[in-house]
Amino acid sequence: MIVALAVPLGMLVLGSFSTAKLPGEIGLASLTIENYRAVWGNPATYAVFSNTVIYAGLAVSIGVPLAVTLAFLVERTNLPFKMAVYAGVTLCIAMPGMLQSMAYVILLSPKIGFINKLLMNGFGFSQPPINVYSLGGMAFVEALRLVPTAFLMMVPLLRNMDPSLEDAAATSGASPLSALRRVTMKLMLPGIIAVVIYQLVSALEVFEVPSIIGMPAGIYVFSTRIYSVLHSTSSLPDYGKADALGMLYLFVALAMTMLYLRVISKAERFSIVTGKGYRPRIIDLGRWRWIAFGLVVLYLLMAIVLPFLVLLYTSFLSYLQVPSARAFHSFNWNNYRQIFDTELIGHIVVNTVMMTVAVATMTVVLSFAISLVVVRSRFWGRKLLDQLVFMPHAIPGMVMGLAFLWVFLKIDQLGLPIFGSIWSMAIAFTLSFVAYGTRSMNAAILQIHRDLEEAAFINGAGHFRTFCRVFVPLMLPSLVGLWIWAVLHSVRVAGLPLMLYQGQRHQVLSVLIWNMWTDGDIGGVGAIATMKILVLLAITLAMRAVKSRRGHAI
Repeated sequence: MIVALAVPLGMLVLGSFSTAKLPGEIGLASLTIENYRAVWGNPATYAVFSNTVIYAGLAVSIGVPLAVTLAFLVERTNLPFKMAVYAGVTLCIAMPGMLQSMAYVILLSPKIGFINKLLMNGFGFSQPPINVYSLGGMAFVEALRLVPTAFLMMVPLLRNMDPSLEDAAATSGASPLSALRRVTMKLMLPGIIAVVIYQLVSALEVFEVPSIIGMPAGIYVFSTRIYSVLHSTSSLPDYGKADALGMLYLFVALAMTMLYLRVISKAERFSIVTGKGYRPRIIDLGRWRWIAFGLVVLYLLMAIVLPFLVLLYTSFLSYLQVPSARAFHSFNWNNYRQIFDTELIGHIVVNTVMMTVAVATMTVVLSFAISLVVVRSRFWGRKLLDQLVFMPHAIPGMVMGLAFLWVFLKIDQLGLPIFGSIWSMAIAFTLSFVAYGTRSMNAAILQIHRDLEEAAFINGAGHFRTFCRVFVPLMLPSLVGLWIWAVLHSVRVAGLPLMLYQGQRHQVLSVLIWNMWTDGDIGGVGAIATMKILVLLAITLAMRAVKSRRGHAI
């Protein structure tokens, strides 16, 4: 694992100091700081830095408070249909950020946006009132994407809150609002800070939203700037400058991840779960119940229902047109037929399935093996190993792809044709996902008491039989849950495949959708996106079912 991370990052550092165009050309003569001079002496770089900070800051400022509000309503109030709301928010994970961004471009673009057209026709505006091609538009869509993960991180904090602390505040004369502000929120502060930092890292590394909304308007953040440097149509890829950009991007993400680890390591000072039996206090919202429920429904409409309906609608159109009776009468299946008649579609689907199965399987096997060493062995370096495997989470996806690009180019020069293939994507995804996988496996292994294995030994079972008949069956829900999670996320992410694929026959579905969108085939995008979202919804429901068998919700 150390070698797997050290080699690509080492190549990234060397590449940032080299004028070489390929890994085999790197040598002492090519080492220079010219790339850093060119990148950091360019005023455009500081505009990119400013855009990145504003974009990530705005997205987290909208997304995290919204997630905290949703989690509070679900866990601590008498909100109607709470279980359905919980399920709905978690199902939003099935909406890929790239498809969500495309849907909002169709809705809010100044030229083709359905909502802008309806507002201009209905209220007589001379100019489109909303422009999604802005930092605000990017942050809004990214905030919708951040909410489900932040929600799932906040729910346990609220679920485990001891009501005696709030009772003490009420006894002292504090109003419910004052108790919430001065007691509950302060006790939750470390958890909220951890969520904010985690989501900032996620917003910094995302590629899909800034690429669909920002790049057409010339608004670049670090992830899209790195991509544009490598995919310029007017010149050859400049790997050195891309590496120099990626280095600062990497340092910022690493610093924030270290801060995140530091925050969660100090959380015991704010412990809110005691040995006493307790049940969290349920707050009666009174006449505000249905208003709160309406706000939740509004979020679900914006996050998943509306984007899905927009993509479904466009999938039946021969050309893009504002919803009307005429448009509905022109519905046809041509986009779906065209997709299935495309020569490469079968190959692309096979590529996607092979890549996701390989990623999921390797993630499960590697995570399980590492967690066994960390949790059950006496290996002297197990704590260091546990910290090292978390490091890939601190490496933004575009930087990870850039680092592996150099490695795979070098391997390709040595005669192993892995560069640009689905296996290069599978390896990079696996090393990225192990950070989450080991956290999931560590928790699951810790729940299995050694007494169960000792009982098997006493009854004559050997180590291998005990492992197969006792340990693996108990771990199976966790193993299956991680496998499904890896499948779900490898299909959703587009940035890393776009960095690593080469040639049409090495495309996966996310790359195909990107290429169709850039070619202006909006109807085709709608058709393939509709089918993809339905598959991802099925996978998400399967993941919920697996988690429910373990006794808790996803």
